[in-house]
Amino acid sequence: MNLYNFLYEHFSYTVLFIWSFFEGEIGLSLAGMLSHEKVLLFEYVVAIAIVGALLGDITIFLIGYLFRHKSKKLLKTYEKKVQNIEKWLKKYGSFVIIFERFIYGTHIPVLLMLATSKYSFVKFFFLDIIGVSLWAITFTTLGFYFGEKAINILFFIQHHLSVVMMLTLFFFLIYKLKN
Repeated sequence: MNLYNFLYEHFSYTVLFIWSFFEGEIGLSLAGMLSHEKVLLFEYVVAIAIVGALLGDITIFLIGYLFRHKSKKLLKTYEKKVQNIEKWLKKYGSFVIIFERFIYGTHIPVLLMLATSKYSFVKFFFLDIIGVSLWAITFTTLGFYFGEKAINILFFIQHHLSVVMMLTLFFFLIYKLKN
């Protein structure tokens, strides 16, 4: 076994854990692609991503809770996002916590808002388990079945978010006008 294979086999899961701790749809999709190629095990990828993402979310939640005043100041810099998130929380409740990982740019503000509002940690924890599990399964599966195409789409979305949002709005308006 050469050094490359040794490092690859022994540290891929560690890198995946770290990447999941800090978010990482692209890294998770890449791991899904590698599991399709039988380099990584699909079940391990999902489990490690869930644990990494859950620990990352708990860390952000606890930082927001322990440093409430500084977190509230930080949230003021994202005033528009915070207002939208507050509306979503009132309208959709727990679903926001479950699906916030899928809404680009809202992950950290949602967690900090929950922490500074003295939201129940136990309730957050159980809803977050559902959310990170759906997130891990979704992006690992995308990578598994669509490979590099899924990764390229994610890169495009991240780098051209305004274009993607405008196209989504455009097609949504066409759909609404048609009905």
